[in-house]
Amino acid sequence: MSRLHLTNGLIGLLSVILGFISKAFYRPYAYQNQLSDLGLSDWAPSFFYVLGFSQLLLIKNYRYPWLVILMITAGSILYEFMQAGNQLLDAKDIFASALGGIISFLLLKFRHS
Repeated sequence: MSRLHLTNGLIGLLSVILGFISKAFYRPYAYQNQLSDLGLSDWAPSFFYVLGFSQLLLIKNYRYPWLVILMITAGSILYEFMQAGNQLLDAKDIFASALGGIISFLLLKFRHS
């Protein structure tokens, strides 16, 4: 495994773990204690999951790695639209998903330059 693939894997694994921790542990804690965290408890899982899964999938060589990032980001945003149903869209989650995709894309460009 190349150093680049190992880096993608480590960033991806760490991000997915942070996404899980933020959703399973931090969010309930923040809600229960009414923390003023600027919405971190709401948007952090979306950000970390998009960043993490993008990086994990980039362990494998793809002809168009940017397309992998785009598909994961679009899938996460689509999920937010589907989840909303009759409720209002959660703009923070949509923004966080897009930001996770942008950062993943920037990491891709930074490593290939």
